[in-house]
Amino acid sequence: MKGARNRWIQPAINLAIAVALLGALSFLPPDTSLADRQKSGVLKLCVPPSYPPLVTGDPQRPGFDIELGARVAEKLGLRLAINTLSSIGTDFNPRNWSLTRGQCDIIAGGVADTVQSRSFLQTIPTPIETGWVGLSGTGQLPAAGGAVVVLPGTSGLDRLQLSGWLRQQALQVIPARSPQQFVETLASGRAQAGITERFLTAAMALPDGIRPFWLEDARFPRFHMAFGLWKGDQTLKRAVAEALAAIAASGDMAALEASYHIESIEEAP
Repeated sequence: MKGARNRWIQPAINLAIAVALLGALSFLPPDTSLADRQKSGVLKLCVPPSYPPLVTGDPQRPGFDIELGARVAEKLGLRLAINTLSSIGTDFNPRNWSLTRGQCDIIAGGVADTVQSRSFLQTIPTPIETGWVGLSGTGQLPAAGGAVVVLPGTSGLDRLQLSGWLRQQALQVIPARSPQQFVETLASGRAQAGITERFLTAAMALPDGIRPFWLEDARFPRFHMAFGLWKGDQTLKRAVAEALAAIAASGDMAALEASYHIESIEEAP
């Protein structure tokens, strides 16, 4: 009898814990993120001033992320309001972008689906990929002892891993503080190649003959760009994810990619 009683103790404890957890959940505030948006009739999309081709600054062709956001808002029966914030992208950690719920329902135009981003936001990936790319006239980096100019960017790629890898390759690193300085260093010949984020190359007037290529190393995975939403906004996230799935299924997503020539920004060798 004692053995039979003991066999029932653990299941009873587990059941009691489950009931207690369900009871605790009933005291949590309801998630009204979608209902609040429906009540206001507005979906607020925060983007940087420029991050081509995702955000261009051109009202006629505003960018892939902005047009995709407009389609999402339409699916949800909302009006899209675009807030351009220069703080987005000023640091690789989104926590330092000084964004608020009052400004943004969705953050786009430079959010990569990385561990760093997911520590602050919940993300919904888009089909667009980013990652470290090299740029040179030969389609490869120089041999040991050569110089490379590096512009880290701000979408959350692992800078420390890149730095360690460059040391292992015995390459001289010339840091760049802006896309202009990056291009000037390449054009001057001080660096035989450059390394930066994929989409930072989109707005660069690269010297003739210089072309981008993926850094093909297992330590440098590619990441999808994403829409970032606040943690806890589950009803809004589900609605946005469903809208994106419908847009993809209709062919509109692929049409947008083709319209902005995203597939040809760089070709992996």
